[in-house]
Amino acid sequence: MKTRGRPSTKAKKEPTEAPVTSEPKTQLGPNVANPPQLFILPEGISKNARVISVENPRSTNDSRYLVCPERGFYEFTKVATPKSTPRSLLLSSLDAEAVDGDNGVEDSTDKLSSSGYIMRDAGLFVATPMDPLFFVLPVLAPVSASRGSEPPKKLFLSGEDYLDKVTAASPHLISLLRVDSLRASIEKRMAAVCDTVDAGDETMYRLSEEKMTRELLKKAKKMSENGLPASMEDKFIRKSLDVPILSIKREESSLNDEETPADTPDTQASTTSTDTATSSFSEASTAATSFSEHSQGTATQHMKTPSIPPINAPDGVVDLLRLRTALFFICSNYIAPYLSETIKKLVLSSTSTVDFAPLEAHLVHLAKLRQEALAARQLGGTSQKRSLEEDEDGESRAEKKRKLEEEEKRKKAGESRGVKNLKKVNTTGMKKMSDFFKKK
Repeated sequence: MKTRGRPSTKAKKEPTEAPVTSEPKTQLGPNVANPPQLFILPEGISKNARVISVENPRSTNDSRYLVCPERGFYEFTKVATPKSTPRSLLLSSLDAEAVDGDNGVEDSTDKLSSSGYIMRDAGLFVATPMDPLFFVLPVLAPVSASRGSEPPKKLFLSGEDYLDKVTAASPHLISLLRVDSLRASIEKRMAAVCDTVDAGDETMYRLSEEKMTRELLKKAKKMSENGLPASMEDKFIRKSLDVPILSIKREESSLNDEETPADTPDTQASTTSTDTATSSFSEASTAATSFSEHSQGTATQHMKTPSIPPINAPDGVVDLLRLRTALFFICSNYIAPYLSETIKKLVLSSTSTVDFAPLEAHLVHLAKLRQEALAARQLGGTSQKRSLEEDEDGESRAEKKRKLEEEEKRKKAGESRGVKNLKKVNTTGMKKMSDFFKKK
């Protein structure tokens, strides 16, 4: 007997969707250990210009500089965004098909080539002019061989002798110094700070401290007259000349505490670092290191800024402080420490061409006022603390008295009528109950 079989019940295959991947179409390459950097070079420099290692006149370490045989020396100043707002750069070149080969004009539909590079750091290195005088000063005024020994004697030497000492520390300069225009510009800067003597067809040079201080003051004056950056103006000028408030009414201080914070003494030194990566310090370094009468950089546009209250100081004191701040900025960034200390002493001495005595007197006066304000503030804090303690003591005494009265009322409420009557009995002349139990 045949039986009818049941039809097969196989599960139908459902169409499966393709997995969605979040991977980008173009894979980025791995991080490079030594990534490239972006340099902004001046327009119109010579084709023979080179980026070479030259001994830093401040730290005596090798640093990168751009040297042009026709236009001189350039330093690289880093301009970067704050670390709180990270940025990156995408570098790529135009495709050859996007450029018209006949007239060299780019087509409207420019195409970027497939090869590019992403820089994690969006910092730019801008080449700014630098005075070659800073590279020659260490050989014009060499440091003592040993500590405590007398400085070496200053002798008249030829420009060739000084340049040989410079190239001994920076050998990469040898080929560039063979150009007559570059050698002439360096010797011209040497003559500005040296006493010269003609020996036949050759000129001999010897450093003059008076001419050196005069030349550096000239550079600092040019820098201060062009205007210090806003950060330097606020930190080293306004805060240094800020007059402290000696007395503040308690009612006004409590109402305006959030709007007008109390002034504190400013004890920050007038030194800066070359690691500051801001455009304002780039402008300051350009003004400090340039030696030409007309700046080769682009002029900055003056934007409309809110009105800033004037500085309360005697006449001429603000200009003197700006001049001294600019000079200290130059010394702390471009001159060796042993030589910068000598320059500061010469500038602040009585033989200097600029008299800084009014500035020093005003700064001493402000320091005295700050000490008085600090003492008054501490005294006010002590008296306020004492008054608070007295208020707390008064409140605690009142609280104790109130608790004692409540306890007495509670005890009286719990006493019986007999006990109350016994308390009214006159016990004068009577013996106490404890007297009957004493030993004879």
